[in-house]
Amino acid sequence: MSLKAIATTVISTPPRTRDFFLHLLNRATTLSQLAQIHAQLIHHRLLQAPHIAAATKLTHRLFDFRATLRARSLFFSVPEPDLFLFNVLLQGFSDNREPLSAISLFTQMRRGRGSGGLVPDYYTYAFVISAAASLGDEKIGLVLLGKAVVDGFGADLFVGSALVDLCFKISREEYALKVFGRLPERDTVLCNTMISGLMRNSRFEDSIGVFRDMVSGNGPRFDSTTVIAVLPAVAELQDLILGMEIQCLAMKFGCHSHISLLTGLISLYSKCGDAETAWLLFRGIGRRDLISCNAMISGFTLNGKTASSVGLFRELLSSGEKVGPLVFITNGSIRTQSKEKIEAKSTDHMTTIVGVLFCLPIRPFRNG
Repeated sequence: MSLKAIATTVISTPPRTRDFFLHLLNRATTLSQLAQIHAQLIHHRLLQAPHIAAATKLTHRLFDFRATLRARSLFFSVPEPDLFLFNVLLQGFSDNREPLSAISLFTQMRRGRGSGGLVPDYYTYAFVISAAASLGDEKIGLVLLGKAVVDGFGADLFVGSALVDLCFKISREEYALKVFGRLPERDTVLCNTMISGLMRNSRFEDSIGVFRDMVSGNGPRFDSTTVIAVLPAVAELQDLILGMEIQCLAMKFGCHSHISLLTGLISLYSKCGDAETAWLLFRGIGRRDLISCNAMISGFTLNGKTASSVGLFRELLSSGEKVGPLVFITNGSIRTQSKEKIEAKSTDHMTTIVGVLFCLPIRPFRNG
């Protein structure tokens, strides 16, 4: 549909007002249509105060089409851009994986701060910190961390969540813990970021500690992402009892069928020497993906079941699935659990699962 056709559907003789063009911007479906609307906005002088909302909306829509250069050019063509427009541009750079553009724009803002320039708010910091996190540059990350704290945004939940993610991305988990500890308010997304970040940085017990706080009611409510995030930490510690308790929790709250959770459980049971239960879980997955297949293949190999591992790999190839690099662990893989310990845990596993299926109360999580 052309711009003329869109305009005709609005009203037969439309007034060329800001609201009229905002409506057109919402309905535009191509970059060409946005270019035509942009020309009309310039013609009617609607890209400057007090009509800057049109420039903001156009910037947002340009990013929908990944037209980052046009969005940047538009911003610098506006005589007096406000903070909202600036933040929209910053968010667009962050969402479109242009961290250097976002950081450059933020730097320009900071340099003009003492001469009547714009002053960053918590949205500004959250967007630029998220962009820096994708870049993974430690020096830039630490500078932004310091500026956010000095400007008084370190205790804001929105900024704090971005800072926690940034600190993990630059492998400074000690700073992530400090930021997390000083936040007066926490939500599920923040705690999930902490659990995943601590796990990726081999802080397995700390990761599980955040999870325990959420489950015990000392933190925000957990969700399926929480359970999925903590399972790799449990698997690394080979704590099968805790893993089974988490599995029971997932059953109780109806997220046990999630493929990412089942994949995590497959990895957990495999690392604890229980390939049979891992195989049962794998067979219960309706539509298996490459990640779950990799987990099961590695699980077989880890437990000395080379024939089963090769068989599943061949089945994967014959299915037509596009296979990437697979990591095979040799038959001499590490087995830290004794046979007696594994058998005891397997018995406990069956008792716990049967209890859940008959709606018995789930026993509390162990503290150690």
